[in-house]
Amino acid sequence: MEAEDQNSRRTRIQPVFGWLSEHGGDEWPARMLRLVDGLDVAPDPGRLIRLDYVKERRVPPSALRLAWMIRNVERLASRDGRRWREYRARVLENPQRAAALETLDEGEINGLDPKLILEGSTSADCLIECERAVIWIEGKRNDWLDYSTTWDVTRDQLARNVEAAWLYASPLGKDFCLVVGHEDQLKHHEELLLDGYRRATWLGGWPHLSARERRMLGARIGTLRWRSFGEQWPAIGDLLN
Repeated sequence: MEAEDQNSRRTRIQPVFGWLSEHGGDEWPARMLRLVDGLDVAPDPGRLIRLDYVKERRVPPSALRLAWMIRNVERLASRDGRRWREYRARVLENPQRAAALETLDEGEINGLDPKLILEGSTSADCLIECERAVIWIEGKRNDWLDYSTTWDVTRDQLARNVEAAWLYASPLGKDFCLVVGHEDQLKHHEELLLDGYRRATWLGGWPHLSARERRMLGARIGTLRWRSFGEQWPAIGDLLN
């Protein structure tokens, strides 16, 4: 007997947002946000302009973030502790380090030695761009938010995605939020991360940002169970069974 497909992209992201793209009209994002739990700041998105859910939209880290990692490399811990020696070879002894910091301090991230780039781009499972706001969707089913990156064990997926949503929306002059779509109860580490960022009691993922910025980002994190889509739009519920 063939196992049931559990891939969150194929079984949740594409059915939900594919149906909304075809049948939801252009005002469904505001209706969706009313279903979201935990948003201290809920944007008024306005009408839908663009929806990307087939191909993930990727956003690179900020120059500020990359510069912070280079300057604080001796304080970083990698996901794999056996790679601790690589920090010295990649960064501390890299002759391009000073020039890279000058470039990053000017707000540029292009042209850097790849060894000095200690964090890659992050991607949205679905990016909803509206008249006044951007909604970044991170979709989970039986998987969970990653708790770390290769070169920084405190830089989790939640922190990266909220910051990426902000970086994407800011040049457009729009508000933003992150919505984590999930199946059932969140994992223990996910609950702790959500609580810590919302209360501004945990800064592990955003040490390069100010306290004001961390509070602003934490207020824009929400969660939404997939079955809530089916309760609001019954045709979607049929797709999720």
